[in-house]
Amino acid sequence: MATFTRKELRTRQQDTANFTGVRTFELVNNGSANSYFNIEGVNGKDIFNTASITNLVNCTVVTESIHAGFIINSGSTANFDFTPSATLLKEEVEFIASNSEVFSVGDITSSGSYIGVDLDTNA
Repeated sequence: MATFTRKELRTRQQDTANFTGVRTFELVNNGSANSYFNIEGVNGKDIFNTASITNLVNCTVVTESIHAGFIINSGSTANFDFTPSATLLKEEVEFIASNSEVFSVGDITSSGSYIGVDLDTNA
């Protein structure tokens, strides 16, 4: 059960606790366009034949056995429930998002900020 910043999600991240029951994930998209987020099984770990994603709000998802790709609506907070039918070890699951970093010499107050989604796996 962890939180991840937009900057952290630019690289693969793992949760701080095993997945043993229902978890509500929350992703806040601070951008004016849709953002993209993935849940992936490490080393080909089959996640989605034993886990489900339900109660989607402000997002859509496409899944296969080892990946789930989410589209998070622009400027919104998305939620969904992730429910494994058996314990998934935290080392078997990774999160990553296609967040972008702002570089602006014209506006140094925005330079170095990140656009996309952050994540709370215990919302």
